[in-house]
Amino acid sequence: MFNDIICDHFMNPRNIGELTDADYVIEISNPICGDTVHMYLTLNQEVISDVAYRAYGCSTSIATASIVSEKIVGMSKAEISSITRNNVVEWLGELEPSQLHCVDIALNILNQCANPTKKKFEQKEFLVEGEGAF
Repeated sequence: MFNDIICDHFMNPRNIGELTDADYVIEISNPICGDTVHMYLTLNQEVISDVAYRAYGCSTSIATASIVSEKIVGMSKAEISSITRNNVVEWLGELEPSQLHCVDIALNILNQCANPTKKKFEQKEFLVEGEGAF
């Protein structure tokens, strides 16, 4: 089952696409399930001013990218780095056990958004943490 938050963001994704003038482009891939997210970031004085993404994977993964993209606009890298697992769980709503890997996807996206390093695509190894990850 999908909760209302996931359904809404999957059916009506926010910020989907690419930013040709992005300051940073990151890629997060989960080698276990195959989900991949490309996140494009534009910063203005260390604050995320624009975000777009392309997500490839399950509906929950796509919705997760949409939710994260909406939440981080207007945040500084320091604010993003202070986001916790509990914050992400609250954003995504109640998830089935098979969807819990998306919490880790979100945390990996946030970690890279808080510490972007290169404008070009840079493959980042997916880190699985916490309960429910497979």
